[in-house]
Amino acid sequence: MATPMSDDILIPAFDSPQRKSPLNVAVFNLCATIIGGGVLSLPYAFSKTGIALGIVLMLVAAIITERSLYLLCLCARLTGATSYGEVGEAAFGPWMETFISFVLGIFLIFVIIAYMVLAQDIWTSVLKIAFAMEANKDVVLLVIVIMITPFLMQETLHALRFNCYVGFSSVTVLCVALVHHAWKTTTSAPSDESPDTIDHLLWWTSDWEDVLVAFPIITLSFLSIFNVLPIQNALLRPTRIRVLLTIDGAMSSCFVLTVIFGVAGYIFSSSQTDGNILNNCHADSDIFLFLGQLGCGVTVVLAMPMMLLPCRASLLEVLDVLVNGPHKTPVEKEAEEESQTLLKGKENIPVYEATHPEESVSSAERPNVPITDKTLVHYTSTLLIVLTCFVISINVPGVATVWSIIGCFMAYLLSFILPSVCYLEIQHRYPNHSLQSKSWVWFSWILLVGSVVAGTACTAETIKRLILQ
Repeated sequence: MATPMSDDILIPAFDSPQRKSPLNVAVFNLCATIIGGGVLSLPYAFSKTGIALGIVLMLVAAIITERSLYLLCLCARLTGATSYGEVGEAAFGPWMETFISFVLGIFLIFVIIAYMVLAQDIWTSVLKIAFAMEANKDVVLLVIVIMITPFLMQETLHALRFNCYVGFSSVTVLCVALVHHAWKTTTSAPSDESPDTIDHLLWWTSDWEDVLVAFPIITLSFLSIFNVLPIQNALLRPTRIRVLLTIDGAMSSCFVLTVIFGVAGYIFSSSQTDGNILNNCHADSDIFLFLGQLGCGVTVVLAMPMMLLPCRASLLEVLDVLVNGPHKTPVEKEAEEESQTLLKGKENIPVYEATHPEESVSSAERPNVPITDKTLVHYTSTLLIVLTCFVISINVPGVATVWSIIGCFMAYLLSFILPSVCYLEIQHRYPNHSLQSKSWVWFSWILLVGSVVAGTACTAETIKRLILQ
């Protein structure tokens, strides 16, 4: 029977009844997390890099993401942390947990913006195909936002937990349809309407500025750093090898699907490839393209409230800290109580004497009411986030631009930089732990330096292109 390493700290415990996910379920859950709206821009990324270089960059992104996911799991097993924020707190203290919450909140705002851009593109096309209706994209998006407002205001969305499976199925259907059309494109003779054949496709670009635009989109297609710890927390018999099998199984499966999707989409659209491949698809002439488009439309609409909830929670957590101050950890509270007791016993006088009755409770003992408990703040913050995302989404040139922005430095920070620095800090505190490894230390340093350089270069290129637009 498999058992954990004796010095691993697992919460819930290794044999806890709360762990109910077998290996196959854990793999599919991580796959469903990875496959999202970002995959629709992969053909555009291949059109920038070329097919051969695009596959190489996809492989690099998959490998470093896989290593980074396992690195974060190692940090959790070293410290007993159950979330990304707790790993940051274990490494650097409460301020790091607050910083991670802030970065995550801003990142998710951009994800919501991207989903809004996708939603207006997809549903405008669906209305045109199904009802021969020419609708204004901005109006379509406004109607969608109004319709899902009840979901946006909720505190939990347990009923939408299966939406990720709809997205995975839709992308799979789309992939099959794109492969079919790509095959027809490569085997048919060129015509005046479709002059591009496989001989005209780009295989390896020499323009490295295009690579700097495409690589963030490619990296973002594997982003799943937020869900790997919940999956480890729910896995049955979570030995290190089973956790690694979960991550490797999901990453390899998604790599195959996304590479096929990206290559087929680029071959299908060639030099005309859009930032959203659905804009290149004539879904009115292919039932599979239409079903895939319809499924993706449902997925991105339901994904908006699923992204808004953690976004709102993260930003309100930061606001709570700014208003009420950092939350004390149990260790800090215990140490403070011991020091107060010792001081009172030694001097036999009150530590704090109030001048006014309302000050009779010391600042350390005053009730700290979390700002997230206030109903007005809950609704106001939701409206502000939605309004901000809506205004930006109707003014950006396309979804590929949004993916490039969040896929450059912000995605590198969350996926690679923070896990690396957290591991480097945490491993110093556990010198005799079996997870202590020079190879992991070297990998963390290489990942950290490489991510900072790549993230800075990609960010600079993205900003330059936005300015020149």
